[in-house]
Amino acid sequence: MVALIGFSLQRNKERGYSDGVKISSGAITVLIPFRNEEENLPQLLESIRKLDQLPSKFIFINDHSEDASMKVFESLDGRLPIEVIEAPMGSEGKKNAIREGAKLVQTEYTLTWDADVVIDPNYFKAIEQLSDADMYVLPAIFTSQSFLQHLFTFDIITANAVNTGLAGWRRPIFASGANLLYRTQTFEKLDTVARHGHISSGDDTFLLRDFTKNKADVRLSSNPELAVKTAAPKSFKVYIAQRLRWVSKTNALKDALNTFVASAQLLFMLAFIVLIGWLVVDQFWFGLIYLLVCKLLTDFLVFSAYFKQIRRAGILLLLPIAEIWFPIYSLLLACLIPLHKPSWKGRQITSR
Repeated sequence: MVALIGFSLQRNKERGYSDGVKISSGAITVLIPFRNEEENLPQLLESIRKLDQLPSKFIFINDHSEDASMKVFESLDGRLPIEVIEAPMGSEGKKNAIREGAKLVQTEYTLTWDADVVIDPNYFKAIEQLSDADMYVLPAIFTSQSFLQHLFTFDIITANAVNTGLAGWRRPIFASGANLLYRTQTFEKLDTVARHGHISSGDDTFLLRDFTKNKADVRLSSNPELAVKTAAPKSFKVYIAQRLRWVSKTNALKDALNTFVASAQLLFMLAFIVLIGWLVVDQFWFGLIYLLVCKLLTDFLVFSAYFKQIRRAGILLLLPIAEIWFPIYSLLLACLIPLHKPSWKGRQITSR
């Protein structure tokens, strides 16, 4: 019900985001850290070339790439406001790369993107419909083509639906650094990277915590015109590794609401599995079918509005398969978390 009723409350909130003094594209600097993104940078640069409106500057920060990422920028003709810098030796990781770029920001707002995203041409026109705030958690949407990619996308969409619902009720519990807009001065005042810099991941979620903990004006937008798009994982191994990286920072984050939601989801899944097991052992087939149908219809009712909002309604056709997969997936992650040592692009990730 959080996702269903909260989504309605959030939609009402978002109608008010256009009231007041608007954000100007010229008041935004975009920071884009990258490491070994030779394959993805060309499509990002191409989407930047197609933008109807531009920000003040794009700052790309090379986080010690070991491929030919830097050669991608040799084709730039100088007409775009792009600056490329190198993170100094001893300053590794996305968190440090962002803060190296932050030293050069002179605009009122900072926007972070990942290097593997693409954006629509009217992105900054949509930004200019937003009024001033300390932070906007903006949508990052997975694109998918194969059956597996569609399935891998499903849990992210439902998680974002819950996050949107929580934003309607109270506040968002996570953000994506692939598309995060914040007031530069507020970032400089509230950033606590000195306390969590040793934890490799979580540049976005820790920053969201800093802002919400200090009662900053944090808003979430589900407007698809403000979305960046990135490809879903193409293999099961990459998919599981990605999810383990994301959940590994939950304990270090020490966000009570985040922990409560994650724990409640796991307990609900465990109860659902136990109930199914009991019905099977008892051979109460009518009860089993009734339970599965009721859950299927409830989830469809709860999540369909959000799927439609982000223009991914077709993926709802996978809901019956997702109902079977998600309990297995949740238990698998719970079992692997204590054993798995997450890594990213050749680096071991510290999560505590």
